Amino acid sequence: MQNLSKKEIVENEVAFLSKKILELNKKLIDSQKAKTLFLSLVANKLNDPMTAILGMLPHLKIQNSDENEKIFSLIQEEALNLDFKIQNIITVAEIESGHLDTANALVDIKEIVNETIKHLRYIIKEKNIQINIENSIEHKIVLDPKKTYTIIKNLISNGCINSPQNEVVDIILTLESDILTIAVKNRSDGINVNHKPEVFTRFVEKLDGKHGLGIGLSIVRDLCESLGGAVDYNVSDGFVTFEAKLPLTQTNEFLFDSFDDAFEL
Repeated sequence: MQNLSKKEIVENEVAFLSKKILELNKKLIDSQKAKTLFLSLVANKLNDPMTAILGMLPHLKIQNSDENEKIFSLIQEEALNLDFKIQNIITVAEIESGHLDTANALVDIKEIVNETIKHLRYIIKEKNIQINIENSIEHKIVLDPKKTYTIIKNLISNGCINSPQNEVVDIILTLESDILTIAVKNRSDGINVNHKPEVFTRFVEKLDGKHGLGIGLSIVRDLCESLGGAVDYNVSDGFVTFEAKLPLTQTNEFLFDSFDDAFEL
């Protein structure tokens, strides 16, 4: 048996451990690819029938009775809620696969906010939340409407979910030095996390301490970064404010001519 020096023994152990680390890293990468593919396949399989259901619901004839209208509203609420989750899963799959394209349009930011509130109307009504919009942007701006819509929807949804009943959720839109700021402020006891980045990490505890998907705020962070921006939050005087900052695109070339065109694809 060959006698090895201590240095040779250490070098052999380092080489062995390095090989094991590389093997584990490859397995991790393969696992991540499989997870991303699974998310993408599942989300897209659900997306087509969900889109069809949402398209047909407004055309259903409702018999004129309080009970039927209540059932219809409940079905529509659950359909919108499920669609929101499916779209978020699709976005996560696109982010993790690296297939996150940017497509710009000249849009009215207030129009995106109004569309978001329309889709979140049931949670707003259920908690009797008043939405207060402060918008100082008087002209259309160039941005990616789909990403911006997803950012705003997740921020407002987060504000409504974590707001007490009968409260006000403020949405503040400002533009300064070609930086769009989207702030959503709601009353809250605070955010119970040990480290701030946890709030924007997928699949951790929600802000109220209960377990959930935990992907909304992580999507906001990833989409903001993909647009060259950032998101942060602060807690002050019993309120939590999430603030997304997005640099405007300086271009006259648009893939879409309007917000509506961007969502027809």
